[in-house]
Amino acid sequence: MEKIALTLRLPSDLYKEAKKIAKEKGKSFSGFLRELLEERLKEEKNRILFNAFSLVAEDKEEIDVEYAFEAQREVVVQK
Repeated sequence: MEKIALTLRLPSDLYKEAKKIAKEKGKSFSGFLRELLEERLKEEKNRILFNAFSLVAEDKEEIDVEYAFEAQREVVVQK
């Protein structure tokens, strides 16, 4: 996987707190931020999928069970 370096500006108190927690966990600052971002992106993806499934369930006439099963299968396979 290709890695990209970036510049991130943070308030000093946020930086210090994150740096401290990373050290306590035995992780690099970069690794700790990457882990947090991965977790947050996963949560966001799950929220979007949940909302999409909820919308499908609202309109009983528009429910496509086969499509819903296929979408759920894709989610399970990705994890």
